[in-house]
Amino acid sequence: MRFGVGLFPTGLAEETIGWARTADELGYDSVWVGDSQVIWRELYVLLGAIAVTTSRVKLGPCVTNPFTRHLTVTAGAMATLHDLSRKRALLGLGAGDSALKNLGKKRATLLSLENAIQTLRGLMRGEKLTLDNYPVRLEGLSGVEVPIYLAAGSPKMQELAGRVADGVVLGYWPEMGKGLARVMEGETKAGRSRGEVDVVLWTPCSISADPAEAFEAVKPQVARRLLSAAERGTLSEEELAMTEPLRKAYDFRHHMGPEHSSLVPDRLVARYAIAGTPEQARAKVEAILSVSGIDEIAIIPWGKNRQAVINAFAKEVIKPLRIPSRT
Repeated sequence: MRFGVGLFPTGLAEETIGWARTADELGYDSVWVGDSQVIWRELYVLLGAIAVTTSRVKLGPCVTNPFTRHLTVTAGAMATLHDLSRKRALLGLGAGDSALKNLGKKRATLLSLENAIQTLRGLMRGEKLTLDNYPVRLEGLSGVEVPIYLAAGSPKMQELAGRVADGVVLGYWPEMGKGLARVMEGETKAGRSRGEVDVVLWTPCSISADPAEAFEAVKPQVARRLLSAAERGTLSEEELAMTEPLRKAYDFRHHMGPEHSSLVPDRLVARYAIAGTPEQARAKVEAILSVSGIDEIAIIPWGKNRQAVINAFAKEVIKPLRIPSRT
């Protein structure tokens, strides 16, 4: 099992770079950085800085989208990151969330995402392609292979990931086994081997000696998870009723901000996040490990001290799980 860190660069650039460096030093396997140009710091500036200040972790966006950046821009940026990081680059791609909503734009369709994956691969390999009826080739590129991960929340997106992506990013939720099954269905339809698509489980995380404090810290993250689940139609009737005030009040200008915390019931935090004491967090991860098919757990540290969450998860969860107990 691999472990990663997902960073949403809401504050100073130096802060995000420092968190990534800590993750590299503590033995995490990957660092993913969010992309939302209106509300967060610039993705590729941060990834470039992270690439030259780390030595081990794989790194990349989680996730960018096909619309706010032209595909040639993304391909060129990822090829550069591939060079700068000495082949540690990963590319997370999605339909677009706050990056598009804060521009009044619609999310990418399944077809546009499938085409984007094929186009990005071709561009990074140095192939000559036709984009919008115009011949395009990125000069100086040849044979660059960067794994492409598709963020997949809906059943159709999960199947698409199984068919065409190198990896898939699934959110942590109670019925994640169904999502894994749909990825496998996609693999089968495409004639791929079961387990060929790398699976990353993406989950909010906060650890504290006071479980109530940890729960409160991740509520802004869980708020967005609940909103997404409602949009996909995967919430139960009880959950829909519990989240009605949240769904009416959510503001993407304050995406995953503390303004939404009071609208998230405590009961739902445990279902959609790793939060609580070190013992509770470790037990939750052990339960996830029992689900076959997950290759990486990527935590999104949240709260007033994200550095402390990164440290605590490494010490209290990763280290004990990687060191066999003595009998």
